[in-house]
Amino acid sequence: MSSTPPPTITRTVCKTLAVLVLTGVFMLSLRFSAVVAGMVDRIAGTGMWLALYRLAGANDATEQERLIVMAVALVCCLLAIAVVEVADRLISRRHTAS
Repeated sequence: MSSTPPPTITRTVCKTLAVLVLTGVFMLSLRFSAVVAGMVDRIAGTGMWLALYRLAGANDATEQERLIVMAVALVCCLLAIAVVEVADRLISRRHTAS
């Protein structure tokens, strides 16, 4: 098993910026992609989301929209973290092989 390189401030800053940029790109895809927006609409109309609205006390449309935006931001951020981690491991593996 290969050892991972020691963390550096530069590497951490680069990964953080990559996560922020990817999160923004993923969130923009919701705005500009009818496919992604349709998926979010379908998910937001499920029984699970209705239960989540009640649990969170989101009684009106504005509060429900806020809850949806928070969930979208969280999912986009988690997806961005996963993409950056996979890319980082692939790059590290490539550098150790060279």
